[in-house]
Amino acid sequence: MNWLRFCKAVRVLLAAAFVFSHQAVTRVIAGESRVATDYSETSNPAKNLARMNCGTTIDLIGSNGRPAIVPSTAQKDSGASALIMDDDTLNYPLPEGDTTFILTFPNTSLLDRFTFVNENAAAEGELQISVSNYRLSAHSSKWVEVSNSASFTGKRLFNISLLGAEARYVKLSFHVGKAGQIAALGLYGAQSLQKFAARQRGVVRVSNTAAARRLEDMLNFNFANVYAQAQVVFVSSGATQFAKRMIDDDVITSFQFAPADPHPTVIVELAEHERLHRVSALYKMQAGRLDVFLLQELGANPGDLSHAKPIATVTDTNAGGKAAVNFDPEGAQYVALRWTPAELGSGQSFDVAELSAFGDMPLSMLSTTELPDFYADASMTLDRPPVLPQPPVIPVISP
Repeated sequence: MNWLRFCKAVRVLLAAAFVFSHQAVTRVIAGESRVATDYSETSNPAKNLARMNCGTTIDLIGSNGRPAIVPSTAQKDSGASALIMDDDTLNYPLPEGDTTFILTFPNTSLLDRFTFVNENAAAEGELQISVSNYRLSAHSSKWVEVSNSASFTGKRLFNISLLGAEARYVKLSFHVGKAGQIAALGLYGAQSLQKFAARQRGVVRVSNTAAARRLEDMLNFNFANVYAQAQVVFVSSGATQFAKRMIDDDVITSFQFAPADPHPTVIVELAEHERLHRVSALYKMQAGRLDVFLLQELGANPGDLSHAKPIATVTDTNAGGKAAVNFDPEGAQYVALRWTPAELGSGQSFDVAELSAFGDMPLSMLSTTELPDFYADASMTLDRPPVLPQPPVIPVISP
């Protein structure tokens, strides 16, 4: 058998193995067996490609058209790389004048839309998006503009269509009239949450333990997301079929709790028992208190957390619309978040766009390589670890 025929045979066998494993994979919750996460249209099915966990990098471009000097270690928390981490509460200052970023994907990708968060809707100005399949100087005339200049004045959540664009490099040119903070860059296309999750499942991952590892070999990874095969297993109110919007990797979609709910509560079950050290949430700009719980199991009434001790609490007095807590690493199977609005009985619903629970993921266990559309659990390993940028130091968010 020649090499070509051998490769075709292997592809067929792997495809069959994936179909079988995809149909057979089940999980057991509260004594009941159920099929692993289904990807219905009640939430956005696309994976954000503007993420370190996809192998994407970002450069702040200087006035000379070249990447700016990387900030010192003490300044890493303010670096542009914060914009492509999983944490939508990390921001970057956008000063008056012109600011340009270039994002680089590991591979050429089809793009549908671009998003970002304009914190407190404070920044005002316009944005131009250009793409290329080749590495170019920021001042090159060969960049292809894929959108008209779009205003983000007065908007907190920015969402623009890029339907039909193809790129390996994306240039974001901000012309700012009023300074502000931006966060959570998002570029969505053909890559789906399901495909990303399946790709990670196809890589044998060591358990996330307290074993000592070099910081530069680790990536802060959000385990409370659909792409990490997490599931929302409890909400205290609201339309449960839309609960997945809180973990769908998209700040534009959100889940709405009932206006009469005194303590909007959500519980996310992780795919495995994980050691976590940070939880964050992006929500409607509304003052209140957030209590975070790490649980090993759920009681008969999951929403009753009266006997559980929060691992951390944060108060958002300024209605900033985001909160984050850091704590010593601790293992958990479930993550619960409970909000107490500052104004009870106001008649306003409480909306949550995204919530995240972070632990350390070894870079060697994170696949950023595009593979065919079939996967078999534990059927492949990486020959070499992907090269990703070192994450910035994560600060505590002060609402």
